[in-house]
Amino acid sequence: MLPLLALAGPTCAFEAGTRWITITQPDSGKSERVLMTYPAKTDGEVYRLGANALWQGVPARREATPAKGKWPLVLLSHGSGGNAAGLGWVSTFLAKNGFVVASPNHAGCTSTDMAISNCIKIWNRPEDLSELLDVLLADDHWSKQIDEKRIAAMGFSLGGNSVLLMAGARMSLEAYQAYCQTMLSPQSDCTWLRRGGVDLATVDKSRFDKESRDPRISAFVAIDPGFAPGYRTDSLRTIIIPGLLLNLGVGSDVPVTLKADSLAAAIPQAEFASIAGAVHFSFLGLCNPNGAELLKAENDDPVCDDGGNLPRQALHQQMLQRIGLFLTKTLLER
Repeated sequence: MLPLLALAGPTCAFEAGTRWITITQPDSGKSERVLMTYPAKTDGEVYRLGANALWQGVPARREATPAKGKWPLVLLSHGSGGNAAGLGWVSTFLAKNGFVVASPNHAGCTSTDMAISNCIKIWNRPEDLSELLDVLLADDHWSKQIDEKRIAAMGFSLGGNSVLLMAGARMSLEAYQAYCQTMLSPQSDCTWLRRGGVDLATVDKSRFDKESRDPRISAFVAIDPGFAPGYRTDSLRTIIIPGLLLNLGVGSDVPVTLKADSLAAAIPQAEFASIAGAVHFSFLGLCNPNGAELLKAENDDPVCDDGGNLPRQALHQQMLQRIGLFLTKTLLER
């Protein structure tokens, strides 16, 4: 198995195979599509995962034959309004290096099924991921490919919150409400919630604050984790697995709601890293050359724009280096 170090090498250990499966969301009973990306042989239909008018997508092999072996599993959770295929640049990289990646399109908070009033129900996502893990480990096909003793959870933005909750973090609705009473910036998460019709006073406190720890998770990666001001510090100290918290940007460039350095400092086995020159949207895929113009014409968020002079592809390489080193250390070298 190749170590996750040589990102620019001409060859990888495996191809990236893909298959879609379906699970049922425990809370609502809704069906969720899940993208499975896995180490594969050189058959299957070659296509570009996640490609459309806005996104370039990445090469993959649809329904390719799985490579023989039992591999570490990474549960990958997208941000609000995102989707599994949009993080294909991460999942295909991991699959080519010997990981199975399971990434659900979280019902009610994904690109084709999105309501902010659903996204604030943060307890749904860790439940989704735990249910997905139940399904995979009980399935004759996937259980043969997954090493159940080497499982990590990785998430971006709202997905970063989800994996922190799975690791054992707990939220305080009162703390988050207090933060939003003073955070009035038009670009803030609090304003985003208000625009979506969310009244934090009506959120179910018992569910928002509840524990969602899944003891089967042995490591986690949280990239720009959402709702940072709402975590209970005492709960962070109870997290007993290693973690990587990654911020896109440095210091004051990172919005308060995403700042992860103090979260990492409270978690006994956590490490913190930041990517200079990146912004929150830098974790999304590569845009087509006319992507920025398309977004401007539709008055949409500038998700193709990055913060500095480095192109997004170079920023991705830095992110993959950090993530790859961490997962190698925690899942492959144990």
